[in-house]
Amino acid sequence: MAWSPDFEEQLQLVRALLEVEGMRRQSDRDLYIQLLEDALGHYLPFARDERPLYDVMHLVRACLAYPGAIQTLVKIVEQVCGDSRAVRRVKELVEQLFPEPLLTFQERSDLHRIVRESAEGGFRTITPALVADLYRKAVEPLGPPLHCDPGDLSEVLAQLEELTSGLDGVPPLLVFVENLAARVAEPTASALRSWADRFADRLELAPEAKGAVRERAVRALEGTVPAAESAGPYSYLIIEFRPDAITADHYLTSAWLQCDGEHGVMLHCDDEDPLPRHRLQEVIEKLLADPQVVNRPHTELMVEFVLPRVLLDVPFDQIQINIEGLTRRLGIEYPVVVRSFDRMRSRTLHHNWRRKWNWLRGNPTRASLCRLPVRSTLGHELLYNNLLEESSIGVAMSFPPSAEREKTPDELWVSLHAGIPIAVWCRRRESDPGSFFTEVQQLWDQGVFSLPQSVLQLRRKALRALEKAPADDHLGFQLTLMFDDADRLPEPYVRLSAPA
Repeated sequence: MAWSPDFEEQLQLVRALLEVEGMRRQSDRDLYIQLLEDALGHYLPFARDERPLYDVMHLVRACLAYPGAIQTLVKIVEQVCGDSRAVRRVKELVEQLFPEPLLTFQERSDLHRIVRESAEGGFRTITPALVADLYRKAVEPLGPPLHCDPGDLSEVLAQLEELTSGLDGVPPLLVFVENLAARVAEPTASALRSWADRFADRLELAPEAKGAVRERAVRALEGTVPAAESAGPYSYLIIEFRPDAITADHYLTSAWLQCDGEHGVMLHCDDEDPLPRHRLQEVIEKLLADPQVVNRPHTELMVEFVLPRVLLDVPFDQIQINIEGLTRRLGIEYPVVVRSFDRMRSRTLHHNWRRKWNWLRGNPTRASLCRLPVRSTLGHELLYNNLLEESSIGVAMSFPPSAEREKTPDELWVSLHAGIPIAVWCRRRESDPGSFFTEVQQLWDQGVFSLPQSVLQLRRKALRALEKAPADDHLGFQLTLMFDDADRLPEPYVRLSAPA
C-alpha cells in the first residue's frame, strides 16, 4: 500500500486481534486465512510461526501488501466470532489506522470471482504483455510502473486498487476493467461491464464520465495489438543478397542475427566473392549451421531475405535445405519473409515507410489490404495516391512483381514508394484472383502482426495436402510474403534510419 502503520501500531493491532477468542488457536487462524484467500482471490504469502503473536504479526504484515485485506480479515472474523467487545475494538483500530479501501468487501469479492471463474474461458487469450499494456493505459503516463507479475491478474488488480483516482478523477481500476472487458469474450465481458457499472454508481460518477470511460476503452482497443497477434520473442536471421556491380546474376552476401529490440550481430560479410544464383542455397545452409544461430538467444527463429527487385520472386521459402542429413523445405521449418533491399538502402523511400509502420503499430485492427487482381490499368500515379491513405498498409497481388533489371515502375515498386510495409503475391502466373484473395483475407483476419506465423502454417498445410493430391498448386507453395518492419533494420541501415 502507499501508506501503512508503523511497527508500534501494527503491534497494537496484533494484540487486539489476539484478544478475539477465535484468533488464539492456530486451527481457527488457518480457517480465517483460507477464507481470506478465497475472498482476495489469490494466495497470501507469509511465514507461519507456532507462536501466536509472531504468527498474527506475519499475517498482518502480509495483509499490508493488498488493499482491503485487513478490512476483509476483520469482516471474516466478525462473521465467524460475532459482534463481541474484542471484535469491536479491532474494528475501531482498523478504522483509525487504515484508510478506507477503494472497493467494498463485496465488490472485491465479485471482481476476483469473475477473474477466477473466467481464467480458463474468456481470459485465455489475454497475455501478460497485453495486461501490462492495459495497465499503462489505465494509470496514464504519470502513474507508477507495474511492480507485480502481469501474468497474475489478481496481483495487478490489487496494485490498481491502491490508486484511488486518476488525472480525470476516474479510478484507474475502473478504466482497466473497462479496457479488459473490451478484449475478452462473452459472457465474461458482460460480467465485467456490469461490475464496472455498479462500482461507478456507488462512486456517483456522472453518466457522461462513465460513458467516456467506456468509449475510451473501445478506442484503446484499436491501439493495442490483440493477444493472438503477440508473437515472439524471436531471433531473426537476416540474409541480404546484393547484386554484383560487375558480374550479372551474381550476388554478394551479408547476414546478421538480431533479437527484438537489439542491434544485429554481423555473421557474414562478403564484398569480394559474388556467387551465382544457384549457389545461394549453400550460403543459407551454412548460416543456419552457424554456432551463433544454433545457440541463438530465443528459440523461435524467423528467416528474412533482404532482396533486390530481381530476386523478389525467387521462392526462397521452397529451397530444400539439408541439415544433418535431413532435407526439407526452408519455409516449413521457419517463418520466411522477404524485405526490399532497394527501399532499405534509399533514404528517400523511408519517410512513407516509417509513417505507415508507426500508424500500424497503434491501429493493427484498422489496417486495410489493397487487392490488385490484374496489373494496374489505372496508372501508377493514381495507384500511388490510393496507397498513400493512412490505413492502406498491405497490398495483395494475384500476380508476381516484375523482375526486370531496369527500375521501370510496377505495382510493387509503387507500393514501396507509398510506404506499404506488407505485401503478398502469388508466384503462379495464371492464378485465380477470386480464390487467392479469399485465402489471403483469411490470413489477414488472423492478425496483421502474426502474418509470418500464419503463412508458415499455410506452407505446412500445403505439404500435408500432397498426401491426398500430389500437386503443387496449393497457395502455400506459391505465396511470397514481404513483411518489412521499419523498426528493426539490420546494420548498417540502422545508422541511416530515423529514430524509432
